Amino acid sequence: MPATIREVTPGDAPRIAAGEYATAQTPGLLNAMPGEIPEAAFREKIESLQKASRGLYAAAEIGQDIAGHVLLEPMLLAANAHVCDLTIVVYPPWQGRGLGKQLLTYAIAWARSNPHVEKIELKVRASNARALALYRSLGFQEEGRLRKRVKERNGYLADIAMALFVDEPGTGAESIHLCRAESATVHVGWLTSTGGRRSLSIA
Repeated sequence: MPATIREVTPGDAPRIAAGEYATAQTPGLLNAMPGEIPEAAFREKIESLQKASRGLYAAAEIGQDIAGHVLLEPMLLAANAHVCDLTIVVYPPWQGRGLGKQLLTYAIAWARSNPHVEKIELKVRASNARALALYRSLGFQEEGRLRKRVKERNGYLADIAMALFVDEPGTGAESIHLCRAESATVHVGWLTSTGGRRSLSIA
């Protein structure tokens, strides 16, 4: 079954929180412990990014299930408001199916359609070889290593800081074009927008 990537609503908060809690059960994937971030905080973040013209909160939906989500959260100060911080999570039942690449490609395309966004930044575990390979394949470059940034029961983990300048070619997102039409239906790999709510169907 194909995934549909769409912008989330506050009503999605319980399922997104549950998916992130399940993902956090695996050490080294997320900073937060399972349940450490309350469900209300997810709702507040969704509402906040809905109001921000520079921000994105989208989910990959398969059937009736939310399989993962992606955030582009703009920096708050005027001097770095052109930069968005990336968070991407694929929930355990759906990992290894290419959803991470689909979510990331959607986020890059969205950023390219937004004149306010110039740079995407992220941090990823130095031990997460799969994620590092994905980010590099879509044009992200390493900007530094943050030693002992995460403390776990068995020791410390380093994070790799990476970034993508969205106006640079070769990110793999060129084939997806976002439109803001009030009513449009287009096929695999292209945006669907109905009543101002945007989504992307990917086979």
